[in-house]
Amino acid sequence: MTNPVHYISVTAPDGEVIGYAWAAADADDVEWVNRRASSSSAYDAGTQWYGRVREARERGLTPLGVLHLLSHEPGVGPVTETTGADAVEELARIVTPADDQRLLAQLDRDDAEAWRELADAFDALTDDDRDVEWGGGQKSPSGAVHVPFPKYSEGVFRAVDALQRVGAVTPEHRWMDNPMPTLPPEGALRPADAVRAATAVVRGEKFCDGTIDNALKTGLLDAVADSLRAWYTDPRAAQHAARHAAEPDVQRAKQPDAQSVTQPVPQPTAQPPSPVGAPAGSAQSERGPVPRLPHADLPEPPDPSLPMCRFCGGSPAADVAFRAHRGLLVVMGFRKTDGPMCMTCGLAVYRALTTHTLAWGWWSPLSLFLFAPLTLVRNVLAVRKVKRLPAPGPGTLGPRYDPGVPVRRRPRAYIALIPVLWVLFMIVTGLSGGV
Repeated sequence: MTNPVHYISVTAPDGEVIGYAWAAADADDVEWVNRRASSSSAYDAGTQWYGRVREARERGLTPLGVLHLLSHEPGVGPVTETTGADAVEELARIVTPADDQRLLAQLDRDDAEAWRELADAFDALTDDDRDVEWGGGQKSPSGAVHVPFPKYSEGVFRAVDALQRVGAVTPEHRWMDNPMPTLPPEGALRPADAVRAATAVVRGEKFCDGTIDNALKTGLLDAVADSLRAWYTDPRAAQHAARHAAEPDVQRAKQPDAQSVTQPVPQPTAQPPSPVGAPAGSAQSERGPVPRLPHADLPEPPDPSLPMCRFCGGSPAADVAFRAHRGLLVVMGFRKTDGPMCMTCGLAVYRALTTHTLAWGWWSPLSLFLFAPLTLVRNVLAVRKVKRLPAPGPGTLGPRYDPGVPVRRRPRAYIALIPVLWVLFMIVTGLSGGV
């Protein structure tokens, strides 16, 4: 039996749906979901709307009260009832023709040399290039095992670079928010899905070694190049051929009007949930497995425009470093956790490492007078950057850390009073002439 939920749709000024806020009838909180295939600007707006949902909830309103309050905002649809959370998730997976067009607009048709290089690079790939060797895996004298890694040929690097030059690897496809596609049975990719696959494959390699190797073995990378080359030669013919190769995909059409949806979205308009590893929002996932998108670029660094928390994948995030120190007579230990962190995960790391230092950072002379105080000061300065961040949007990498109670409410933090009181005692005793 399904549990009915209420939701509102949030739309950008240009008409693009940003995401949905929803709550079940018996829930005690409001959830937010970004539309998976939305633009990067819509995703940024989604993080701001997530913060507004949290702020409204913190005012003491009921979940349904939050939805009714926000429904009066510009660009927000009315509170609508539907059959369950799955129906809202299905809405968030809808891919519109405008989404496809936005990805195709990233391709640079004016750079004829880049397109010639794309054709030459893939035509020059040999069986040896596709048969990727792996290095590593051996055990060192210390017992550590070297992590295996793919050894791509110059030809593969050239092909990957060519995909980037024509604009097929783009931050406009948020590959980490979408399942990875697999090559459909008919072996042909729609041009927009070729961009999705190219982005996921090239960018994915940086996070999972062998993503490009898998795309070469399954034929996905070659299908990407074939689709893009056909599109460059004749965009309309390429679109027409791909539509006939996967007829049901044409039915995706427009996103349903939030005001009229009271049941799960009709089957043809939204993609069913895809297995992990196939990009949600990709047209191919309606027909079956979608090409496993290898990742976004061997030579090119990840897109820095949207810093994500290293722990949960939420944004915004700040690049900070928190430290912990332990001093035990003549033995001292140092620990550092750094990288981009959202407000929630950053507070959790700060409180954990600071409490550890307050408890164990004093038990050697150098620790007492130098390292422990310095560690605490640096943590206080770093946490200011984290506290200035707004509430993070939904995470993409995993569960978010729980900050727990503040440091001042943790009993272990007050172990620091023992060395402090001892130092004060020694100072007072010395000044009074007791020693």
